[in-house]
Amino acid sequence: MCSFYVFEGSFFQGGGGWEEIEVRTDLLALQQITLDYIRSGIWADVAGDELSIRTYQAGRLVQEVDIYPFLHIKIPGLTTVSFLDGGEPQGGIPEPGSSYEVDWNLYEEEDDESWIAQFLVNEFEEIASERPDDIEITINWTRLALPELEQPVLPDSGDVFVRQGVQGQWGNVVADDDSQAGDGRILTCGRNSVFM
Repeated sequence: MCSFYVFEGSFFQGGGGWEEIEVRTDLLALQQITLDYIRSGIWADVAGDELSIRTYQAGRLVQEVDIYPFLHIKIPGLTTVSFLDGGEPQGGIPEPGSSYEVDWNLYEEEDDESWIAQFLVNEFEEIASERPDDIEITINWTRLALPELEQPVLPDSGDVFVRQGVQGQWGNVVADDDSQAGDGRILTCGRNSVFM
């Protein structure tokens, strides 16, 4: 069985949603894919999405990490935005004299967290599409502590059948001779995306 990383950015609600899944064996490529997804802004207009990295060593799920607590975003005119587990935003208060200060003063909610949540839903994806270079994204990869992959790693043209439970929990890889046993999905090395 092979070793690999899985990046997931996804959101499902009711009968629809999306899922951006990347299977990689190169840590630098995985890091870039993660940054590109965050920079796209697609995740910002929903609450309760999934933003995680899973590490498989010799076909076994050994680590599943929520990226949000390691993520910081700086948008010109706002203080740095950080996140709690599960993606609840913190910070992002307009800096004095910024163009966002007027909007913030007009915002009726009492707490800062609801203002930044509203900002992310209504404006972040637009900024990401129009001025992506204005957004600074930092992920503390050292604290995230993804392990190096053990050999052998999944080949570039390879695929694996990964168990997945009814609640979406990810499990171990199933051996080739047992690929139809139980619920799961086939993932190929590279991009695996679903839009519903």
